[in-house]
Amino acid sequence: MDMALEEERNQAEQEKAKMYIQYLSNIFSQPQMDKPDPKYLKAKKEFESLLMPNSKGKQKEPKQAYEWDFDPTKFIENNG
Repeated sequence: MDMALEEERNQAEQEKAKMYIQYLSNIFSQPQMDKPDPKYLKAKKEFESLLMPNSKGKQKEPKQAYEWDFDPTKFIENNG
């Protein structure tokens, strides 16, 4: 039972990461009409740095929480 729960959590975490990367990819792939906002450029740079593999083998912790950051396990537990 614990193994199945752990597997569901891993799948939920992978889906969360997939949705986040897809969202940001869509945002940053759109061409800018005017001069880009400095906040946009900063966010784009942060996104690109998060996609870069970590050479030391340590996983980076997010510095800030975003509105689309949610715990899928809580969603599954509440609806399941």
